[in-house]
Amino acid sequence: MIHRFLILLSVLLSYAAITKAQDSCRTEITCDLSTEAAVGSGDFTAYQLVTNRHHVLSTRSNTAYLRGAVNIRHAFTDDLSLSGCVDAIGSIHADHKFYLQQCYANLSFKKFFLEFGAREHAAVVRNDLLSIGSFTKGTNAKPFAQLHIGTNGFWDVPFTRKWIQVDFDGGYGRFLDGHYREDAFFRGATPEGDNVNKHYATGIYMHQKHLYIRTNPQKLFFGMVGIEHVAQFGGTKYMYVRNADGTLTLQPKSKSVGLKDIWGVFLCRGDQNYFENNAMEDWVYGNHVGVMTAQIGWNINSGHQLKAYLDNPFEDGSGIRKGNGWDGLWGLEYKNQSEGRQFVRGVVAEYFQSTNQSGPLHWDSNDYPEPARSQITDFVVGADNYYNHSFYNSYTHYGMTPGIALITSPIYNKDGFTQFRDNRVRAWHLGVSGEINGRLSYLVKGSYREGRGTYAVPLPQKQHSLDVMIQGNYSLGPWQFSAAFAFDKGNIYGDCYTFNIKIGYHGKIL
Repeated sequence: MIHRFLILLSVLLSYAAITKAQDSCRTEITCDLSTEAAVGSGDFTAYQLVTNRHHVLSTRSNTAYLRGAVNIRHAFTDDLSLSGCVDAIGSIHADHKFYLQQCYANLSFKKFFLEFGAREHAAVVRNDLLSIGSFTKGTNAKPFAQLHIGTNGFWDVPFTRKWIQVDFDGGYGRFLDGHYREDAFFRGATPEGDNVNKHYATGIYMHQKHLYIRTNPQKLFFGMVGIEHVAQFGGTKYMYVRNADGTLTLQPKSKSVGLKDIWGVFLCRGDQNYFENNAMEDWVYGNHVGVMTAQIGWNINSGHQLKAYLDNPFEDGSGIRKGNGWDGLWGLEYKNQSEGRQFVRGVVAEYFQSTNQSGPLHWDSNDYPEPARSQITDFVVGADNYYNHSFYNSYTHYGMTPGIALITSPIYNKDGFTQFRDNRVRAWHLGVSGEINGRLSYLVKGSYREGRGTYAVPLPQKQHSLDVMIQGNYSLGPWQFSAAFAFDKGNIYGDCYTFNIKIGYHGKIL
């Protein structure tokens, strides 16, 4: 249903482009064309070329694509506008040969918007170019289809004299990867009839929201606090059940999607059917992933800014209470805001940890029905198992995590396993960007990570990987050219060496 609506939306936007062309003063139509190729050795395209790019470039080695987009914007007044985009990609040697990457319509009034469709959204508070991203609403996976409302950037709160600003967004949508999840599940089957996977889920709905509050970033010192939250809910789980004769049958089990459920997932309320028929799947309805952040900044002078931040992940109350120890993304960002060529435009240094997860044990009386419930007196809450879930299998979209890419996505599991095998990670990351001259710029990124598996299945050998990329970008009017070399060294992705070239064009049609 969602796919059909997105196709219909693309037709309507194309029709709008034709009808609005008569009013060229208030209608703007642009196009974006690009092609990219990645060639080299190894099992995968090098990590830094793929990560945090909305899964545009395939993880497979020796891949390429052609991409074309039409962008439409019509201004009814200075404050009210309607915009949209149809963006398609055709790839070779990739998991997806042809698909709509973006297709959306956006109605904006001053600093507020209402939007429907699938759209690539930038990270709210992290540097898209240099950071390793956000634990929850990152830029690593393909966009969801959703209906949501929010602000276009930070909005000045009235009567605060621009001292307080907020950025918020919230809505409901759908994971579009049901067929992919089903195919991935059966790819995990062995010739003997066994399957490395126990279950999969399709028809999954999603809810997302964020709220960030900051003081005026133009002042000498400024601060920010905020929260992001995503939940998977609804859908149908298919799980192998052993019959009396020893054979296995896939048994479906569906979750309801009603107004009560929609409101319940917004408030993270409990599942009242938790103990019925020994279901015991969701003490809180749905699979919840979130991050809380705190940030302080210093404008050293008019051209130089320094920020320090902590993003604290959570999947339940123990993470919200910071029971997960040092887990989180700890970062420093330097930004050179001076005009003209700056050899160092920005620097980001980050440390990421997800090894604690509130401890290895989980022993809560609320997880059990009577009479066991009243007999359990000990209380230990932990084993958060980041990004994995007993009903929804994993927090992924088309095999890629929408969050921190340093927690290796299931798309890299060669045996077809569709959950995260290694979510207990320590990693160090550095990103630097700048300009050589008015047309030529550079980007250098490097990450080193170590992984220990999960609490339930620790890895017999610690995994590690060094992932580095060097990229040069050249601008010539509407044309953009880039060339890059990237490599991975270690036992996560293997030893991969990739050369990459990209050509892009942005032009005005009307």
